[in-house]
Amino acid sequence: MLRGGIKLPFKLLGIPVTLDNSFLLILPLFAFLIGSQLPAFVNQLRLVGLDVPSASLARGATPWVLGAISALGLFSSVVVHELGHALVARLYGVRTNEIRLWFLGGVAQFQEMPTRRGAEALVALAGPVTSGLLAVALWLALPLASASAGATVVVAYLAITNIGLALFNLLPALPLDGGRVLRSLLAIFLPYLRATTIAVALSSGIAIVGGIYGVLSGQLFLVIMAFFVYNAGRAEAQAAYLKDALEGVRARDLMTPDPVTVDPGMPLSQFARLGEFRRHVGYPVVDPDGKLLGFARLGAGLTFEGAQQHDDTAPAREASTVLDILQPAETVPPWETAMETIRRLSEGELGRIMVTDEGGRLLGIISKTDVVRLLSAQAAQKEPLGGWSR
Repeated sequence: MLRGGIKLPFKLLGIPVTLDNSFLLILPLFAFLIGSQLPAFVNQLRLVGLDVPSASLARGATPWVLGAISALGLFSSVVVHELGHALVARLYGVRTNEIRLWFLGGVAQFQEMPTRRGAEALVALAGPVTSGLLAVALWLALPLASASAGATVVVAYLAITNIGLALFNLLPALPLDGGRVLRSLLAIFLPYLRATTIAVALSSGIAIVGGIYGVLSGQLFLVIMAFFVYNAGRAEAQAAYLKDALEGVRARDLMTPDPVTVDPGMPLSQFARLGEFRRHVGYPVVDPDGKLLGFARLGAGLTFEGAQQHDDTAPAREASTVLDILQPAETVPPWETAMETIRRLSEGELGRIMVTDEGGRLLGIISKTDVVRLLSAQAAQKEPLGGWSR
């Protein structure tokens, strides 16, 4: 999952939009490429009956201005494409965490994919259909831009590009929309894991052929795209295997019960010495009734202690406790699904997630090691995880 970037100060239909750091690099590159290829594009427009006077388009900074406008329009079209996915997903009760623009276009990050048969196909098809409708709308709007050669070129470019965007995404290769449609249709007749395996195999073949063609034709972007499709397809397969393995498993099955905890009043000097005995990044902090208060990192304790050593008042150092470095803890109830628990674990900053009951009392703790341990045990015993009892 992509992280970081710049969140735009507004939401589209309630969905945050984030500009990945790579987008800030690719946008000026696209603007340059479009501007430099402007004369060739104008000649191609004549093939579809659009005779645009090109003399004025080559003057001064005009090609680069039009290139920048077209590049912004292109990525705006990608956002509209992703909104199409998000709106249909919303009909199935699936929330879109964000729409992210990055150097290969854009992606709508869903909290989860709809599980109803055929639903993934409808969500996937919504993107290309939206791009196709946008292309038709832009082409029909060409007469409105006829007074300006520059406007005509930009609108025509975006109309044609949206058609290309729709057709490219319909390729039957995961994680493209066409690959998701294929998997969803196969899953109507086959188990989801088997459907994913077939779709990933086809995706890998398409990626290899596309990569070889890109190398032979000198198209670097095609090679990069083929590399992305190949690896993303493999990631889809791993996610499907994980989902199948964790079917029916809950957070209580993943957790390490009765973890070591610390009291909020423990002196930091004593807390810092815990690192000499156990290799943990930190500890849950609970009150006398076992209610979770937060999480304390050993690293934060050492940093705080180091800063306090520069304080001339010894009592201040002695008075420092775990409460001074307490930070919020990510929690899940014991009945939370394993997939949702792992998703929240991967998105969190602690690398740990606490399992608490309805009263907020700590029951256990889950780390990535717990997930690996359970999957390894399943592989060794060849039993479904959901059938385990603890």
